This record gives sequence, C-alpha cells and structure tokens, in this order.
Amino acid sequence: MKQPWNICIYVMGLALGAIAGHTDAARAAADPEKDALKQEMRELKERLGQLEQRLTEKDRAAEEAAAAPAAAPAKEVVGIPDWVKSIELHSFLSLGYVYNFNDPGSNINTQRFFDARHNSFRVDDFEFSLLHAAKDPGSVGFRFDLDVGSSIPRVIHSVGLFENGAVDTTTGHVDFEDIDVRQAFVSYNAPLGNGLTVDFGKFITHFGLEVIEGWPGYNDNYSRSYDFAFAIPFTHTGLRATYPVSAKLSLMAMVVNGWDAVDDPNDAKGYGGQVGVFPTEGVSLYFNYLGSPEPQGTFGAKNDSDWRHLFGFTWVMKPLPGRLPDLTLSGTFDYGFENNFDVSATKQDDVQWVAAEGVVRYDFTTWFYLALRGEWMDDEDGVRIASCLTGTGCAGFPVGYSGQAVWAITLTPTFKIGEHLVVRPEFRYDKSNEHVFEDEAGGRFKESQTTLGVNAIYSF
Repeated sequence: MKQPWNICIYVMGLALGAIAGHTDAARAAADPEKDALKQEMRELKERLGQLEQRLTEKDRAAEEAAAAPAAAPAKEVVGIPDWVKSIELHSFLSLGYVYNFNDPGSNINTQRFFDARHNSFRVDDFEFSLLHAAKDPGSVGFRFDLDVGSSIPRVIHSVGLFENGAVDTTTGHVDFEDIDVRQAFVSYNAPLGNGLTVDFGKFITHFGLEVIEGWPGYNDNYSRSYDFAFAIPFTHTGLRATYPVSAKLSLMAMVVNGWDAVDDPNDAKGYGGQVGVFPTEGVSLYFNYLGSPEPQGTFGAKNDSDWRHLFGFTWVMKPLPGRLPDLTLSGTFDYGFENNFDVSATKQDDVQWVAAEGVVRYDFTTWFYLALRGEWMDDEDGVRIASCLTGTGCAGFPVGYSGQAVWAITLTPTFKIGEHLVVRPEFRYDKSNEHVFEDEAGGRFKESQTTLGVNAIYSF
C-alpha cells in the first residue's frame, strides 16, 4: 500500500505533466522561446519518478523486516564476582636429600622425622593453599591448606583425620599417610575495639620457634629441632580468638580437642593461650600455655582427670640494630609434664620433659645467609622422643631403652635464587647420652649421628 507521501509525489507528477503539456501547446501557438522551461519540467518529472521508485523499495524492505521474527537481545557479559577475586592462591614445594654417615641398616635417620630417609631423594611436601583473610572489622574469611608428599604429611596427621589410624597389614603403612589437611578454618573479624579475630576449625599450634614450612615462610634450618619434633604439638582443632591490644601487646586464647586431635579421645577439652609482647622494634617475645587431658593407652581412654601441661617461651630479636642490623638471635624453651600410665608397673607416674634451642643467623647479602642452631632436650622419662616413623621399618631403640638426654648442632647456609627459589645445604651432628642412633650393622646402636643434606624450596 502506498504511503501518503507517495500519493503526493504522484499527484505533483501529474500536475507537472499537465502544466508541461499545456505549456507545449501554448508555446506552439504563442511563445516558442520557452523551450528551456519545457525541458526543465521534463527533467523534474524524471527525477520525481526515480524518487518514487526508491521510496517504494524502502517501503517493501520495511514491510519485510516487520514480518521477520525479532532478533534475540545481546547476552549480558557477567564479570568475575569481587569475592572470587579476593581469594588468594598460594603454593609451596620442598624437595630434599640426606646422607647419614652411620649408614643405618633400615635407611632411616634415627630421631628425625621430616628428613627421615637416608640416601634417598624425596618430595618432602607440596602445599596448595586457598586464603581469604578477614582483614576488616565485620568481615569473614577462611583458609585451607592441603599437603601431599612423602615426608611432612604423614608426620603432622591429627588423630581422626582420614581415619589415619588404620594400618595396612600387608605393607605396614598407614592409610592416607602421604596426604593431609594441614589447616582448614573460617575466620570472623568481630568489630570490637581493635578487632577480635575468631577462628573455628583446624590450625597450626602457637608453640615453638620453628614452623611447618609453607608459602608464608620457612625456618632458618632444613632439619627440625628436637623441640619442634617431640616437645610440642603440631596442630589443634577447635576455637581460637586473637586480639591486638596495642602495637606492643597481643593476646590469644583457645578451646581445642587437645594435641594433634581432630577426634577428641575424651569428654574434656584443652585450653591454651599466648601473650605476645613487642617492647621495641626488632624484639618479639611470646609466652605460651596449653593444658589438656591426653589419654595414654587403654587406661587413659575417656580419662578426663589426668592432664598434660605445656609451658613455652619464644623470642626473636635483633640485638644490635644499629651496628649489626643483619644479625638475628632467636630461640625457644618448652617445659611439659603429665600423669602417664606405666603398663609394666600398673600405676601412674608423673613424667616431664624439657627442650631448648637457639639460632644465630646473619644475612651477608640479600641472597645469602648463614644460620647456626644449637639445641638440647631432656626426655629421661622416655615419653616424648620416638626413634622413627610408624610403619617405616625402623629398627627402633635398643632393648631396655628408658629415656635419654640429647643435643645437636646444625649449620645451614641458605641461597636465594630469584624471587621464589631457595637452596640450602646442611651439616648436622646429634649426640645422646645413650646408644640410640642406628648403625650400619643391624641391631647395633651408637651415641652419635652425623648427616649431610640439601633442600630446595619453591613457593609463591
């Protein structure tokens, strides 16, 4: 159907044609000089006809477009939510090798856990971590650390996690021994004062100088001290609250299942805390406590009255910040005691242990430092120091072993290669007042043990 403007153009064309015809007749009779006007009228008529044709084609195209189905609206591009962007991803890989000059028959380094294998290259640990810190008052966060490897995961397992108490009678290995959830907790930063942070879940202990190494940091030495391996716990599961009173004082309190326990073995809980004091720049002091019933064997099952107590003091300081700013002195002292059931005498005895260590570190350059550690542990009651890992085939302590006092010295040069890679060789000498270190001949033991090791770390 023609549009109104098309009709107008058509009428104008007819009118112009009539005028042109009339003009032609008039000119023939009266004014032959107006031929130019006639020609102009003809050209105008042709141009109007072309315009009418173009408008008709546009009308047809519009009608076809109106009859076609409507096009789907463009999809809205959805960006990554801000809460996903705020999640941090970290990783840590530790590889190691240790040679024991005793050449033990079991190929196990006595009284060593994270570096327990003699003359074997090892994937000590691979850590994968997801983190969203509860930094601001009123915010909620979480942390999840997963460990896979041949050394660290099997040692730090908490009782009840992955049902790790089940032993394969064919291989003698504990199920899921090479994987561990190191930490898994949620956090809430309560808007109280300077911010009260509450953590609920499984987290690393507050005791000791050394840490279970990971992406946040590593120790000054490759091998772990007796204090770290035997005197203190690794992890806790429960509730923890931390409050920074000021720049010079922080407080922490917790209620947990006890020592290295996801499943509580009794009906009582453990209670612990920490006071952090920072008197001057470069000086950090930590006072720690933990008390909890820790059942021993069948006698201790569901026993809520016999408690284990642990007291600790840890320090990190730069004694000469003006003259020797690259010199760091650090150390720890831990004392524990408990009521322990003596199966052979069918009675309970009070037992105790003491451990101490000190580390001198000097950073010669930004890429090289040297650390010297001296340590000592008294476990004369024989309740804390173990010979080796469960299920590894270690020869164990000699018959009649009842306890020992042991000391060790460790020298570790550390090289930083680039931003993420660290390589550190290490020399260590252990000496006990008992013959506890396995010798190359099966069933024989010595008072000392010397090892050389090397460790490579990559983290981001």
